[in-house]
Amino acid sequence: MTGRQDKNQLRLAKETNLVERSPRASLKIVLCFPNRYPLAMANLGFQRVYELFNQVEGVYCDRAFYPDPEQKPRRSQHQIPVYALESKRPLRAFDVVAFSFSFELDYIPALKMLSASKIPLRADERIKSGGQKHPYPLVIAGGIAISANPEPMAEFFDLVVIGEVEPVILPLAEALQNFRQAAGPDELVSAFGRLKSVYVPGAYRVEPDENCRIRSRLSLKHAAERIERAAAEEDFLPAYQKIFTTEMEFSELGLIELMRGCRRGCRFCLEGYFCRPVREARLEQIIAAVEQLRKYRQKLGLIAAVVPDYSQFDGLLDYLDQENIPFSVSSLRIEAVDERLLALLKKSGNRTITLAPETGSPGIGCFINKAINEEKIFAGLKIVGSYGFERVKLYYQLGFPRERLEDVDAIVGSALKIREALRQGAGKSKYPGVIELGVSAFVPKPWTAFQWLKMAGKDELSAKLKRLKDKLKPEKGLVLKLDSAREAILQGIISRGDRGLAAVLEGVALSRVRLSELLRNKDFLEKYLRPRAADEILPWDFIVPGVTKEYLAKEGERALAGQVSPERGPNLGECGAPEK
Repeated sequence: MTGRQDKNQLRLAKETNLVERSPRASLKIVLCFPNRYPLAMANLGFQRVYELFNQVEGVYCDRAFYPDPEQKPRRSQHQIPVYALESKRPLRAFDVVAFSFSFELDYIPALKMLSASKIPLRADERIKSGGQKHPYPLVIAGGIAISANPEPMAEFFDLVVIGEVEPVILPLAEALQNFRQAAGPDELVSAFGRLKSVYVPGAYRVEPDENCRIRSRLSLKHAAERIERAAAEEDFLPAYQKIFTTEMEFSELGLIELMRGCRRGCRFCLEGYFCRPVREARLEQIIAAVEQLRKYRQKLGLIAAVVPDYSQFDGLLDYLDQENIPFSVSSLRIEAVDERLLALLKKSGNRTITLAPETGSPGIGCFINKAINEEKIFAGLKIVGSYGFERVKLYYQLGFPRERLEDVDAIVGSALKIREALRQGAGKSKYPGVIELGVSAFVPKPWTAFQWLKMAGKDELSAKLKRLKDKLKPEKGLVLKLDSAREAILQGIISRGDRGLAAVLEGVALSRVRLSELLRNKDFLEKYLRPRAADEILPWDFIVPGVTKEYLAKEGERALAGQVSPERGPNLGECGAPEK
């Protein structure tokens, strides 16, 4: 047994797994998370897909993960196959290899996992070299990142599930039981074409013009011209944790999702637009799930884009308080904090509270649809300070279009004002805890109001990040954590990429292309970081999500005019989401 298999065995021994599995089922699927095991196990989406596949009669679903750093070979030619956690089988031995993508930067590790497992990366190569006696598995993908724009990875996957898994899993699994090996677009469309949210990339031809922009997109083999994003009804909610282990991130928590989507309308946010309309779990369903979670974890982790936005949050707090159930929250908006919530968080033993100001500039605040009310923010932070949390995490972004140096410096001003508010609230000469500033670069995402905008280059982002570091370094009580400008640029390239990226991603994954050289190629960077024209065919235009392209364009115009849009309630109407 290899060292990697030994580690898998140790991990399996530490798990409490509530999902019933049928190892002798005829259809065998391995669900891959192309990142570390602790992150995967803290990802409710990953756990949810694993749970739902295993609920289908005749299906067995195993798990696999990107190797830990100490397990990765020094030289690519000595790659060790990736093994599934439970069955200890290599990926190549499964009928279906399925990937879950929450982040674009996981695409390259996913290709490395396939390569290490001796599975050809390209879908057409798997057809040509598979043969009848030993065909290659069907390779499929899903998750919010690839749902928003599957085109950079279109050459590699036989199928892509667009949207949320709950409405798709049963018909998809039934179709897979009758069709479980690499095949051409004709066969795939025949087998899966009736599933409105399942995309067969090989059934489409994209023709670029002389400027490498899309001239036309043709659907072949009777494939649908547009693919509908799947959205779970409220009856499917809440999703909650079914696998518990001390190795996962937030291992002390029992995780539960309160709602999907967000009403706030921040213009940079993929989840806030793509996942419309907002859907909420019923309070009685949450309470029933909490009773199950409490058998395995004493403390809850409440998950939502903005936890207090859950419409029955007061009732949930009443229940948690009455039953003396400690809990934590994923993130808060500063204006959403109140005395009762903070008191219960403190009582629950939370030492960290996380807030996302995003900017300190009123102009940028209007641009991103997150208007700044300094008086209200200051008052809210004084309340936070009075509870003396050991660590206050603050998240900011920079690199927005039309951003001036004064706007970058406003992050410094915001951090200092927050420090002062926390100090005053604590009634101390200095705040007794750590104030941590996380600063990331703005990345334009598909299906947001900013999908047409130019992304700042690496030199500009690096200079702005350095400016913040130089200005905040001497300030006591502030810890600065800056994201990598290089990683932000790579994410920006991939998030709005097209099929032309396939050769690049493949080259990086197989160590044929050096990423550092690629990110110095000005023509390449211009192609993918450039602004998009209003009438341009975008790679992801064929998807039908919960928001229309016309609405996003209007929001983009409002942003450039410095106008703030009202928050959207459940009846979103104007944005194109279904009325509820």
